Parts: sequence; C-alpha cells; structure tokens
Amino acid sequence: MTKQSVDKTFSALSVSTRRYIVKLLADGEAMRVSELAEKFNTTRQAVTKHLDVLCDAGLVVTERQGRERISRISETAFDPILKWLSDYERFWDSKLNDLKTLIEQEKAQ
Repeated sequence: MTKQSVDKTFSALSVSTRRYIVKLLADGEAMRVSELAEKFNTTRQAVTKHLDVLCDAGLVVTERQGRERISRISETAFDPILKWLSDYERFWDSKLNDLKTLIEQEKAQ
C-alpha cells in the first residue's frame, strides 16, 4: 500500500456522484455507461469522466465490449482503505485492552 493509492482512493470517493456510482456497481452486476448515465441528471460524457477517475484509483474496472463500455467494481477496490484502517484498528484494540486491564485491576483491589 502506498500513500498515493490511499490518497487516490479517498480523492475519488470525495465526490458524491462517484460514491453513488460505486454503490450502484457494488449493489448489482456490471453496468454499461449508458445505464449508469440514466441514473444521473448529467451527460454520458460526465459519467465517463467520473468512471475514469474511479478506474485510475483502482475502484472500478471498465472493459470494452463492442461499442459499449462495461464497468464493474474492482475485486480489490477497498484494499488500500482497509489496510490503512487496520493500523487504526490495532491502535484501538490495544487501547481498549489496556482499559480492560485497568478496570479488572481496579475491581481486584
């Protein structure tokens, strides 16, 4: 995991339209760009630009099938974020275990 991959992931997800695209793709099957564009009050080109950002961040994979572009969520889409969060999970686990030990010691007195 690199700082750049985490930054790209968070940057890509900082726009609500992109978060919604990720939700749509995570909730269902792969979708054509035209299908995604129907969900928004915007142009197909705008949706394509959002998809390009999501692809660059590794969140979405887009493939050509004939004249259509089919997009799906990447299987490793959230790995950079999960890895980044795991450091904080260990921190809080440690702090909570320390608190538990302290409480048990006070009860024992």
